[in-house]
Amino acid sequence: MSLSLVIDQIADAIGVINSTSTPARRLVGGGVVVDARGRLLVCYSDFAYQGWHFPKGGLDEGESTLEGAIREVEEESGGVHAKAFSGDVVFALQPGRVYREPIGFGSSRAEPAKHRTSDRISLGAEHLLMEAARECRIELDELKQHRYEIFDALVTRGTRVAWVTVPTYHLLVYDAGRHGPTWESQYVEWHTPTEVRSLRAPDKPTGKPRVGGAARAILEWQDFDKLVEQAKAEAKLAPDSK
Repeated sequence: MSLSLVIDQIADAIGVINSTSTPARRLVGGGVVVDARGRLLVCYSDFAYQGWHFPKGGLDEGESTLEGAIREVEEESGGVHAKAFSGDVVFALQPGRVYREPIGFGSSRAEPAKHRTSDRISLGAEHLLMEAARECRIELDELKQHRYEIFDALVTRGTRVAWVTVPTYHLLVYDAGRHGPTWESQYVEWHTPTEVRSLRAPDKPTGKPRVGGAARAILEWQDFDKLVEQAKAEAKLAPDSK
């Protein structure tokens, strides 16, 4: 079968199996980073009404939630290096709402060259391509061999996908590096848990708190403040600014 025909069949299969009732899972890894003073690393972004949030993002193919969390912390914070807390604390949150975005959403490979960190595709896109291949009876070995060409063609076509975010956050401890604004985050700061709970939009200091839903859920986690106290014993002291 020619590659162009494979691409056509994969595209058709995605249209059949993917809908708002059976969305593709966008697997997300996030990091709740604690420093030696018990402060939390938070980022602020106006994109998609995120507000103040813990660094997070879609997983790349072949990546675990912990690996993704550590990578996203560095990318969103502008250079903070974190490592796993020995207590192995995981915050597995409920899936979010269903939304439609291009198949390249969350894949570094589909980003503009100046923002691209790798040539990999997202784990969610990989899983969707595999499901589509099974639907149209294309051998998975053939898909694996040509997955980038297939993915690139679908991105070029503007193929849109119904996604649902499935977030998993890890409690991490600060190890090294400095923080600062990035193309993803307009502000990156360290705050105590109490301060984070009442953070407002930087341009509206007297407005209502603008803390994202995932961050609020984690801050309300049972014994969260105690976990932060335990983690800070393993963390180094983060510098206040870049």
